[in-house]
Amino acid sequence: MSLLRQLWITVIVASLIAWLGGFAVSIYTARSYLEQHLLAQGADTATALALSMSQQKIDRAMAEVMVSALFDSGHFERVQYQDVQGRTIAERHSGVVESLTPEWFVRLIPIEAEPGVALVSQGWTQAGRVTIVAQKRFAYDALWRGSLQFGAVMSLLGALLILAIKLLMRWVRAPIDLMVEQARAIGERRFITNEEPKIREFRSVVRALNLMVGQVRTMFAEQAGRIDALRSEANRDALTGLPNRSFFLGCLGSELDGEDSPAVGALALIRLKDLTETNRRLGRERTDGLIKALAAALQGIVGDGALLARLNGADFAWLIPGAESEMVQARAEEIVHALEALRRRLHLEQDVAGHVGVTLYRHGDDLAGVLARADAALMRAERGEGGAAVISGYDTPLVARTQEAWRILLQQSVARRSFALATFPVLHIDGKPWHDEAMMRMSAPDDGDPWTAGQFMPAADRLGMTAELDLLAVELALQRLQHGGEAVAVNISPLSLQSLEFRAGLERLLAAAPLAASRLWMEVSEAGLDQGLSGLAAVSPILGQYGSRLGIEHFGRQFSAIPRLYAQRIDYLKIDGSFVSGIAENEGNQRLVKAIADVARGLDILVLAERVSSEAEWRMLADLGVAGVTGPAATARAQAKPAHP
Repeated sequence: MSLLRQLWITVIVASLIAWLGGFAVSIYTARSYLEQHLLAQGADTATALALSMSQQKIDRAMAEVMVSALFDSGHFERVQYQDVQGRTIAERHSGVVESLTPEWFVRLIPIEAEPGVALVSQGWTQAGRVTIVAQKRFAYDALWRGSLQFGAVMSLLGALLILAIKLLMRWVRAPIDLMVEQARAIGERRFITNEEPKIREFRSVVRALNLMVGQVRTMFAEQAGRIDALRSEANRDALTGLPNRSFFLGCLGSELDGEDSPAVGALALIRLKDLTETNRRLGRERTDGLIKALAAALQGIVGDGALLARLNGADFAWLIPGAESEMVQARAEEIVHALEALRRRLHLEQDVAGHVGVTLYRHGDDLAGVLARADAALMRAERGEGGAAVISGYDTPLVARTQEAWRILLQQSVARRSFALATFPVLHIDGKPWHDEAMMRMSAPDDGDPWTAGQFMPAADRLGMTAELDLLAVELALQRLQHGGEAVAVNISPLSLQSLEFRAGLERLLAAAPLAASRLWMEVSEAGLDQGLSGLAAVSPILGQYGSRLGIEHFGRQFSAIPRLYAQRIDYLKIDGSFVSGIAENEGNQRLVKAIADVARGLDILVLAERVSSEAEWRMLADLGVAGVTGPAATARAQAKPAHP
């Protein structure tokens, strides 16, 4: 039983006891007063009647007349005249008299009227005795009316008291409700603070809760800061602050085989000329300044979505996903101009500050082959075979499409439902099936191999069709779930989360298939957190209503967002494959992944690992506290041990 209900019961019981006690005292006090009044009335009237009889010669007829006259006034129950021998000379008494007072009240509170007695004399001789009993009907009526009035007044006071108590309880309950909501919010991974109430007893409690919320928020921020420091230590170059070689290669591998990666891209290698000679001539400090100046110059021209890294002493790499020939040519010229401006500013003696080798790649290309082509282009540039920058093209040309052509193609594909889901297993760390990660496939217009999301989603983004395709992906996943099998995770664009049409459509689809919706997982790429965090807050309650799960994929670069993700009720994180690749030998990434797993475990968030390619990586991830894995190793194990129905 709640404290407020106990207070209500206590107040009601105390009020009833007080009311009943007051009523009893009032009733019995009034009854005593009325009995005294009846006695006085009877005695006074008996004295008056006896005095009247004493002044006249009383015979039986006269006595009958005087007794009847007095009795007929209606104020007496009995009027009796007796002689000195005790014989009744004249007597009148009433039978049942009509009254407004209920019988139960008369039986409950009896009134005793004592008789009034007076002596009648003739001269100095006693002639008889008069006995009069006052009529109790008037006393009962007065007592009944008084009881009704008392009850009405007490009822009115009780109603006012209940209203006052209700308002008081509401005033008292307001800070209690705020404290309950604050405690619930902490359990739901949201951090809110409340204004301190005016009630002294609650003020210290709210102050303590606010202090705890502040400390927890600070703790998470500190943990996120430590994790970010670990990431920088493990994956960044100490001199320039750029990503290092291992991290860059992991990102390049993700772009080449990631399901949602663009269909094309470019890799540029930039190498400072004669760094060893420069170091000997200028000294280490000035050479470090040259390297940092080049890093700053390159960062100034890096566009959104591109990745710049330092591979070793003289080599930098620039990854440009989605870049085609015209863009690559412009980027290469920008790099050459930056190198020339650096040579002039630092007054370098070489004819050029460095060289650039660029290669275009396609989704699915071999990592070693792409690196070899880029390195070959760089060597040609160093030999002067194509100027300061040499660009190596594709093995086969791409089919170019205008924006309008893409619009027509996508609209026709949506109308024909020319889409399907390709699934890849996600396993528990012990190897048991967990769920399937579903990727969109679109039928190729030339009846070739189906297109991956990375081939058509960039065009959908430009045309504003992302939400429509994401709803179609959810619909396909729910249809698959209605036929049984493992739970399904679908990838959703952060842009879709901000769309009112997408949220309305999502709720409609989930409501139409609530059982399937409870086994649906929905995940958003970390790359869209900045623009999609508000969308997460809007979608999270919708998914929670139907038991669906919400997660972040490709996680690992925005550790400072962990407290915000905690507040948005994120269920799981998938660590990006660039941090997982080679983790069995990379101690820095081991510390990083363990820190993420420890923080997430404290927040009741699951941690999974992407692109797990070997058993050694799998075992290391198990030791680090990761809950599940996906990637080539998971696919191989799932195919080797198919799930039993």
